[in-house]
Amino acid sequence: MKDFEIPRIHYDRPLGFMQVFVGKEEYPVMALVDKGPELNIITEDAEIESPLPKINLNMNLRGIGGDKKSLIGLAKLTQVILPSGEEKEINVFIAKEEVHTVLGRLFLADNTILLDFSQKQGEIFSYQEADGRRLCMPICKTHMLGWQTGTPRGMELC
Repeated sequence: MKDFEIPRIHYDRPLGFMQVFVGKEEYPVMALVDKGPELNIITEDAEIESPLPKINLNMNLRGIGGDKKSLIGLAKLTQVILPSGEEKEINVFIAKEEVHTVLGRLFLADNTILLDFSQKQGEIFSYQEADGRRLCMPICKTHMLGWQTGTPRGMELC
């Protein structure tokens, strides 16, 4: 019987974060960019730091790991400034408990933002600017495992 080496396989998917500025006060937050979640979420602390016009509500949300979080508000048409300086508007739910700020599927779809994967660069965040140029930024490199929480670098034209 021949011995063979089992390759190391990582099942967890690295996740990309990027720094954005939220609201008129331009409060900085590290946002998880992910096309899985339907909702955009921000913490109550971030909402207090950059007061957002909100609709009060009381909802529970259960995450993929079974964690239960309370949503206490919805801020409509909230300004988000991307690393390039481009301004976007989102509807964002406000969570009472400590959670990661999430820019989910609705943010991506509403702003024609793509998340793509390249073997060389990893996960790429790209969008079209008002002047028609498309910008690309790697937010999750392939050679780094786990959660990447550093500010992405290297925005360029696609």
